[in-house]
Amino acid sequence: MSRNKKTRKAGAFMTVLERKPKKQERLADPTSKESRRKKALDERKKHTSIAERKRDATMSAQERDTRAGRKGTRHGGPLADKIRKLNADKREQEQTADE
Repeated sequence: MSRNKKTRKAGAFMTVLERKPKKQERLADPTSKESRRKKALDERKKHTSIAERKRDATMSAQERDTRAGRKGTRHGGPLADKIRKLNADKREQEQTADE
């Protein structure tokens, strides 16, 4: 039995276009590398300038939250409500135990 050297086999061939797609066409295709890269660059967090950071430091917490698009409540949500309720119940039990 003879041993054959392994060779790379070409799979399904891509269709060859008569011309290379333009950059605008590649950006229009949502699955292309260029469009995904552009989207990632747009979504990347923008760094704020030092002047903006100083201005934000002087703002109140609620103003800062509303500017950032948050609901305006600093510590809101179902978990915070649950904790507040548990703490209130604990205080009531301590008051009744003291009396």
